Amino acid sequence: MKRILAAFLLLLAVVTVDGLALSAQERPVPAFDRILQEPQYAYLEYYLYKAPIEPAAKPPKGYKPVYISHYGRHGARYNYKQEGYDDLKAFFEKAVGAGVLTAEGKALAQKYLDAYKYFDGRAGDLTPIGWEEHYGIGLRMYRNYRQVFRKHPDLDARASTIQRSIMSMVACCDALEEQDSRIRIAKETSESLMAIMNPPHSTHPFSELIRSGEKPYGKSWRNEVREMKARDIRADEYLPRFFTDLDWVEANFGKTNLELELYFLMISTACTDVPVSFEGLFSPEELCGLWEWRNYLYYQHWGPGENGTNPAFLISSVLLDDIMDRADEDLASGRLGARLRFGHDTPIAMILCLMGVDGWATPVAHPSDIKYVYDFTNVPMGANLQWVFYRNCKGDTLVRMMLNERDLPLPLPGDMAPYYRWSDFTSHYRSVTSAARARMADMLK
Repeated sequence: MKRILAAFLLLLAVVTVDGLALSAQERPVPAFDRILQEPQYAYLEYYLYKAPIEPAAKPPKGYKPVYISHYGRHGARYNYKQEGYDDLKAFFEKAVGAGVLTAEGKALAQKYLDAYKYFDGRAGDLTPIGWEEHYGIGLRMYRNYRQVFRKHPDLDARASTIQRSIMSMVACCDALEEQDSRIRIAKETSESLMAIMNPPHSTHPFSELIRSGEKPYGKSWRNEVREMKARDIRADEYLPRFFTDLDWVEANFGKTNLELELYFLMISTACTDVPVSFEGLFSPEELCGLWEWRNYLYYQHWGPGENGTNPAFLISSVLLDDIMDRADEDLASGRLGARLRFGHDTPIAMILCLMGVDGWATPVAHPSDIKYVYDFTNVPMGANLQWVFYRNCKGDTLVRMMLNERDLPLPLPGDMAPYYRWSDFTSHYRSVTSAARARMADMLK
């Protein structure tokens, strides 16, 4: 089975570094350098969207934009689960009564208990910051490609059934509709769309691949994650700032669980506009360890996995097929100017791995090398993929693919990069999705 996945990664034409397992001590970690300058970079999927400031590459002479295909992650949200807020509230109330808090711990407990009212019942909801992220993306899309919308004002927008994705769709569509009264957007959300909008969803015919813990290719990562936690999450060193009795903490919450819950409190609150901040709960050095462990986890869950043995990313082939199929239909009919899709972070990471783009599918020889080749902070709140299509007077079609409105290099003939022939794109990636479907079917036999 490992050989099957390794062979599939070779099909993606990923360029890897010979001897990737060089000593970690000999190489700087780009993400660590960034975190030391900007601690928020350690927030990974809670990192706030940064609009590009660099000018876009001009298209080849004679080519004009005619169509846009898009997949966007929802914008900034509250913490993922209400239990996180509720459990922390109950724990701090208990800790106050037990008298196990330091002076700094008492201040933190009171600050959180006072702030709880802002979080109660809001877990997972899109925040005003998230709305603005998608409104801005829609506004820039119109301003950068206004001739697409003026010539083809009919658009299609679809969202996963989750509230934050639906609200992100509304924000982006509002921005577009406000720019031109002729724009008409058909909006839809449905359980029937979830296999495409969020491939890990249970409606995907091969979703069993992400619940493969009992299969040979799904076992190894669990032990490695525990080892990574022990190295990078050092609760015995961190928690004495706030607690006088760590045995009590372990018995009533779990030391590692508490450190992680405080981390999630800090990074999720940064995504809101509530009048309280928990910035500074962790030093930049502590954040580097937390980033490495969680980035490793994402690599194992949604990337190639250690030694290329993780099959989960293959299920994103349904999304890539939808992008290619709908683009071919829309370019042929000339009816739609754009197809907009609003979902979640994991489909973006998976499809980038499937496509072998910009290092996202790079296999490694040792877990400590993951931090050099894979960076999930590049899928922040509001992350998006855009495929912008261009045509000349002869009808030749080019495509430009962007992650977060920045060009991506593709493993395709690059004489016009970052613009690529659509025929080259579909020829290469239809073989990739076909191979992915065959391998998924084989794995589930």
